[in-house]
Amino acid sequence: MMSSSYVSRVNQLDAGKLDDEIFRIFSTKIHESSQLFAPGVIERWSPEINASLRTIIWVWTLIRGKSTLGQKLLNLTYADLTKNKAVLLVLMSVVPHYLEEKYLDPNRLVSARTKPFVKYLDVMSTAVSALSFSNLLIFLHRGSQPFLRERLLGIRSCNVTSHVFRDIGYSFMIRELLWHGLINIFSTGLPMINYHYMRQLFRKLFPKSKAVINETPSMDLNTLCPYCNLTPVLPRHAGCCHLYCYYCMQAHFTAAESFDCLACGAELHRDNMKAYIVLPDHK
Repeated sequence: MMSSSYVSRVNQLDAGKLDDEIFRIFSTKIHESSQLFAPGVIERWSPEINASLRTIIWVWTLIRGKSTLGQKLLNLTYADLTKNKAVLLVLMSVVPHYLEEKYLDPNRLVSARTKPFVKYLDVMSTAVSALSFSNLLIFLHRGSQPFLRERLLGIRSCNVTSHVFRDIGYSFMIRELLWHGLINIFSTGLPMINYHYMRQLFRKLFPKSKAVINETPSMDLNTLCPYCNLTPVLPRHAGCCHLYCYYCMQAHFTAAESFDCLACGAELHRDNMKAYIVLPDHK
């Protein structure tokens, strides 16, 4: 029988994932409220805002208690967590993220003065990533301290109450397996379905009266593509008076050599596809 100090690896990893999700929820709400400010104001101070938010969350949970929000949800806590270690844990959890968002984000401009510091910081980030991967391998072997900061500070997770394990029933596991199986089938099979061809087969079951072909199409401000119902982009026609977007018509011809016009029912062929050209008025 496992001792009461045993903490499953899944619980420890899930606690870290829950902490990240909780931070992401608060961060999303802050960025949603940024719509009230001028464009670019929040993005400019985004690293500082995120660092402040992380600090508030970690101080509220670790300094006042001995567990993060994710650990509390899973009935976990840190063993041997002193005030000094808690402060160091907060710094090790906030500062690396701030430096990465501030200087290593490719979407942010870096001044010429800070380029040497950025190169040094990039090397340090790579080294920390390598150490974190090594620590993960050690965690998978030993079953404790999944994060590098925990191993450096000598703290580990423990259960709040003894003999607390995650009880996952077979019905839950079967539902999860079925759900992931269906997702894999849909993600693999749906892109292989030719929706344009299926739509043409369906329309042939309910044919419309054929329109007179070889009409000259015309375009004005009210002209809409029969497929996407938007103003035609790079307009094309293939025998009737209706104009399609280039992509909409090409997608149909990629699916089949011919198709019936969605507006008038005229049979359009790939060889008749032409670009719409506005002829100058002769006065």
